[in-house]
Amino acid sequence: GCIINGKLYPFGHIERTEDCYKCDCDEGGMQCCSLFHIPVAYDKKKCKVVFNKKRCDYDVVQKNDPSKMCSVYSRV
Repeated sequence: GCIINGKLYPFGHIERTEDCYKCDCDEGGMQCCSLFHIPVAYDKKKCKVVFNKKRCDYDVVQKNDPSKMCSVYSRV
């Protein structure tokens, strides 16, 4: 298998790791792609970015009220 961050994964396709990556593991190693997109264009004065591990994505919420979402104009 392959080890990522101390956890052993079996050979083959891994749909989702604990750290929100999709990977393929074989004798040659492991290749992974992230399941999340990082917000880059949002109101940085009023909002902050919080990683939502359950959804494997970033939430952009208001700094003074994290229960309210902010608009995101671009992600990478």
